[in-house]
Amino acid sequence: MSKTTSAVAGKSKKLSAAASLAANKTGTSFRIGSEEAYELTMQEIDTLMRKGEAKLNVNEKNRLAALADAAERYEDTNHPLPLPASLPDIIRLKLLQLSIRQNYAAQLLGVSDAKFSLIMNGKQKPDIFFVKAVHDKLKVDGNLILKAIA
Repeated sequence: MSKTTSAVAGKSKKLSAAASLAANKTGTSFRIGSEEAYELTMQEIDTLMRKGEAKLNVNEKNRLAALADAAERYEDTNHPLPLPASLPDIIRLKLLQLSIRQNYAAQLLGVSDAKFSLIMNGKQKPDIFFVKAVHDKLKVDGNLILKAIA
């Protein structure tokens, strides 16, 4: 296969992936249907980001937001992050998601800062009241908590 034929084949492959991405367009949101379309989406996001936010026009900013949303949905479905295995790691993740500091979390869960620190560092096992508070106050799935402490 010649370089020209190879280049044309590569471009048509990219165009077909882009077309499948565009075909799934609904309003300003996209649905990424394949790994190839995901890669092209990430390339376009990278190109727009390299341009710099100050240099993007309104249409480019809207496109960047729509592509980023589509990429995030695709990643959540096809490349999910593993869940933390230990209760302290689950709590750390939840605190990060909620932007809560450790001393406020201790108050929220009804324990002293010292007890919270001991549990988070694995030096003390959580009691049933602490586990229940994690479930009720931080809205952590009970099954996830049971797997972590079992």
